[in-house]
Parts: sequence; structure tokens; C-alpha cells
Amino acid sequence: MAMKHTILMILPEGSLADEFCVRLSPDHEILRATSEEEGLRLLNEWRFRIAAILLDLDMEKKSGYAFLRTVNGNILYAAIPVIAVLPRPPRPEDTDCLGQGAADILSPPCPSSLLTKRISNVIRAKDSVTFSEIERMLQALPSNIYLKDAEGKYVFATHYWHHLDMGNDPNWTIRGKTDPEIRKDRENAMLALESDRRILATGEGTRYIIEINEDGQQEFLELIKEPVRDGSGEITGIIGLINNVTEQQLLKRNLEKRSRTDELTGLYNRHHFEDCIKRLHTQKEFPVSFISADCNGLKQINDTYGHLVGDEYIRMSALLFKMVLPETALIFRVGGDEFAIILLRTSALEAQALISEMKQKASLFQIRNQQLSVAFGLSSINADTDDLIACIEEADRDMYTDKRKSKQARQ
Repeated sequence: MAMKHTILMILPEGSLADEFCVRLSPDHEILRATSEEEGLRLLNEWRFRIAAILLDLDMEKKSGYAFLRTVNGNILYAAIPVIAVLPRPPRPEDTDCLGQGAADILSPPCPSSLLTKRISNVIRAKDSVTFSEIERMLQALPSNIYLKDAEGKYVFATHYWHHLDMGNDPNWTIRGKTDPEIRKDRENAMLALESDRRILATGEGTRYIIEINEDGQQEFLELIKEPVRDGSGEITGIIGLINNVTEQQLLKRNLEKRSRTDELTGLYNRHHFEDCIKRLHTQKEFPVSFISADCNGLKQINDTYGHLVGDEYIRMSALLFKMVLPETALIFRVGGDEFAIILLRTSALEAQALISEMKQKASLFQIRNQQLSVAFGLSSINADTDDLIACIEEADRDMYTDKRKSKQARQ
């Protein structure tokens, strides 16, 4: 059942008021006032429900169109059309009220169906004008506000962002189009389509962030969507808001990166190493090899040349790891000159080959006539039932054995 409009009728007591009340009551809720003063009081009290006002034109002429000036000059009443009413067919001079802000003129005789139709048309027309005014106001905001119908097609959008494929048509409009039809980024277009379908099916809104990389530019957009319902509660569309949150997301990513990255070397830090170890059994990427590494002779370098040179020695070790190890390797600085390396889907034999290559290429790095030297230890697990901590401890013991051998060789 369609929702009834509320009509404010400002007409003096008499046959005209009674006739309009009888004709309109079946399809509308009527608020009656016999004077402009009473009408203004009811208008202020019920303005959020009133859809239209029927105003006695002869009464309004006597007041110098005071009521129309009040209504048209107040933004609170901008969406409410005023229809002038006469007990006779309008004369040419009666049309002056249209220039004063009246939306239409009604007079009997008029069939009830036609009367209701004309009032509905005036309400719809006024709604459209107000909607256009609101749309223009919303364009001043940085956010993109849009409306879609029950098929996920755009009704309007306050901004046409550069991610749309608009071609070269200056008269291009978003109206009636779906995201896959107009978005350049196909993946995010399908994500928008799927989220729209869920909203229309479940009546539950959503909020998510998408990343767009286009023409060398990285952007993050936050989308907030809610269902639109009619008076009976049926979902008729989707109202959406798009905010550019690039600055916030880049800052968030930078903070997250810093929270798990070692500042000196750019490798992962000990905190992230511990997180990775906790998740390792759930990744199911066996075999997994662990390499424990430690710089040889760092104390002597620090004592001889200072800690700035010692820091550079540590950085050279990190460069060595990055140069030899595959991109899939997880490399951590877990202490002063202590490193841990996790190699997923890598056997002990494969990991040993990588250690041999790192030992060989360490000679490429020198500082203050000191050649880079790193001690390594290795251990592997082949299934999630293996003792992970014991494996890491074994790699550490193996590394310290290698370190002692290196020290003995230097002596």
C-alpha cells in the first residue's frame, strides 16, 4: 500500500474547503487551517511530514502574498510546493501568484483523480528541483556521493572521478550505468558489483577500502554503502559515499612497515620474526629451512674504527643476504649483529647451497681493509609435527660452531 502524502490546506471555512477535503481525504492526510497565521504554525510544527500546501489565493492576495514570501524565503520549507486554490476558474491576473512562488493553481470543477494527479505531479516536480539543488550543494564537498537503483545502476553521482571510462563524449552521464560498464579497473568494478548485490539481497550496508594503481599513481578509496528503503521498508536502491583516504592509508602502511622493519638494515625486525614463527605451522609450505647468521669480528671493528663503521659492516651483511637469497626469503635482524633467515619450501640441501654462495660472495664486501665475514648455521623441518623451536635452536648452535671455526682460522 502506497504511503499517503500529508497536505496542509489553508482555506477559510466554507464549501470550497469542504469540497477539497472530501476529494483529497481518500488519498491524502489533511491538516486544516483557516488562516495564514494558523497555517504557518502548522507548517512549522509538521514541516517534516507536509508534502504540499493548498492556499486560498484570494486570502493570499489580501496579505500581499505574505505567506508565499515567508515560505519561499525559508530554506526549511524549500522542498514544500504551495498550490493556489480558487473557487472559480482562474483569471489572467490570478496567474501573478506563479511569479510569487506558487507551483500551480487549482479550481473546481475537477475530478478527484485529476486533482490528486496534479498535486502528485507538483510534489514530484518540487522534489526534483530540490534534489537538483542538493546535488549541486553536495558537489562542493570533496567526497563523492552517489545513488544507485535496485539493479545497481547509477542514478546520479556528485563527482566523476578519473577512474571512469567516459570516452570523449562531453555529454557523457553516469546515469543508468553499472560499475563494470564504466570502471577502468576491472577487479574493483567487480568487487563493487558483488557488494551491491549483497546489500540488495541482505539489506546490510558495508564499508571497505580499495587500492587503485593507475598511470603511476597509487590511491586508496574508502567506500561506505547503505541500502535505501521506501515507506514500506522495501529496498529501492543504494546510497554510497566515496572518500579519498590515500594519505591516511600510506601513513598507516608506513607505520606498519616501521613496526616490523629494522631501521639500520631495512630487514624485518625481531618482533616480526616472532610473528612469522607463530604463523609458520599454518602456512603449510614445507620443507622450511632456518639459517642463523652472525657477523664475524664485529667487536674488533667497533673497537678499532668506531660503531659507525660497525653499523656499515652490519649493513653490508644485509646486502649480502639480499644479493644471494631469493625474493621469497624472509630475512630478519634479530639482534645487534645477529640475523635469522626463513626459507619456505626449501630443503636443507638447497639452503646449504645458498650458504656456500653467501660465504663465497662475502669477499666482495670490504670496509677499512676488513673483508666481510659471516658465520652461518642451518636446520630444517619437513612437516608441521616437527619441533619448531628445537629446529631454530639447532641452527643457532650450528652457527656458533661455524663462528668458532672462523675465529680459529683468523688466529
